Amino acid sequence: MPKTETTTAAIRTIYQDESDAVIEQDEAILVSHFGTFSQNLVGSLSEGIENLLVSIGDQRMVVKRMFSILIEGLQNLRLHGELDSSGGQTGFLLLSNNERHYKLSLANIIKCEVSSNVTEYIDLINGYSTEELKNVYSSVLSNEFLSNKDGAGLGLITTRIKSGNPLGFKMINLDEETDLFILQVLLDRQ
Repeated sequence: MPKTETTTAAIRTIYQDESDAVIEQDEAILVSHFGTFSQNLVGSLSEGIENLLVSIGDQRMVVKRMFSILIEGLQNLRLHGELDSSGGQTGFLLLSNNERHYKLSLANIIKCEVSSNVTEYIDLINGYSTEELKNVYSSVLSNEFLSNKDGAGLGLITTRIKSGNPLGFKMINLDEETDLFILQVLLDRQ
């Protein structure tokens, strides 16, 4: 089997395992997508999920926070996801909920060489207090405008602030060059 098919099959298996785990935790899967994330799909998913959350009837602030988290995550998939050998950005999205929270899982391919940096960065921001997060956010925001860097982790900081919870993540090795990065975000419904 060619490398692309092997990688896609591995990601599909991980996606199915993650879906099964959600169901085992007595959460309802609200939205699920496996495959590539075109700009049109990202727009459709964003709009559809926002409408779904409004129809569920949660507080407006919860809907706004989840929408913001979703946009940050989908932008990360589009901007930072590595291409597989066929030129696609294979990944997945799972949005689930129960009475207490929403859980958003987003996965994309990253190069093995950056996996440890991502892991260390998430561990670092998960250790920050709310005050420290706000200070780091302001600092990164100011430095991005000065240096014109793209990313610099601002999206992860924003996601951590908006969710109010530590970020969960997994790094699953796909081959000698790539890992699958799964970001897991919990947002309390109350």
